Amino acid sequence: MKILCIGDSLSRPGHTNLYEDTWFYKLKEKYKNYDFISVFQRSLTTDGLITMGADVNNNKFPYGSDCLEYYNPQVVILQLGIVDCAPRLIKENSLVWKIVRRMPKKVVNKYIDYLKRNNKRDTENVYVSKEKFRSNLIAYFNRCQKNEVLKVIYIAIPIPGQEMIFKNPSIITNVIKYNDIISEVSQKYDFVKIVNPLNADKGEDIYDDGYHPNPRGNIIVLESLVSELEQIIK
Repeated sequence: MKILCIGDSLSRPGHTNLYEDTWFYKLKEKYKNYDFISVFQRSLTTDGLITMGADVNNNKFPYGSDCLEYYNPQVVILQLGIVDCAPRLIKENSLVWKIVRRMPKKVVNKYIDYLKRNNKRDTENVYVSKEKFRSNLIAYFNRCQKNEVLKVIYIAIPIPGQEMIFKNPSIITNVIKYNDIISEVSQKYDFVKIVNPLNADKGEDIYDDGYHPNPRGNIIVLESLVSELEQIIK
């Protein structure tokens, strides 16, 4: 069985996690006879699920950077959404930001410091709008359906801890809204299952920085994934 795992920095080692601490490592150690494929990238959004790629001859193909159609997995595990929905200080596609980001790093850093002192993070200033997030999920689940994926396990966007909320007070609003979209879209596909293992009500000690799961947080994610995979095995 091939299991394609796609995620952002929450799935990767870093912060307080060694590679051996990640749910991905622990999962493939538990199921040594399965082929686990990782497509993890920092700051990855659901746009990456539909981004055009290229084959070995640099010919464009209408697949996402996840290469679902080339891997042909039986199971897909997704851990995406926080980069899409986190409120930002400024719109990514604004003219001002496009101009500033081309300037020397010192200028960019000073501008960001200015924004932090004078701007509030707006729930509409996101990398991926709610409408685009929904269409990305629909497009990807349709691809999974066409490719006869047996199951998609979607790890819900975690509810952050106090450290993250202090830095970005409006983040919970967007996490809830985007999780509602995941739930809404998934109801149209009987092979999509949402798990919600990471939530601050389990205690602040599941996170490293109020958001990235620490070793304990990764174990909690692992347990929820094992529970779903065992149902497939049976």
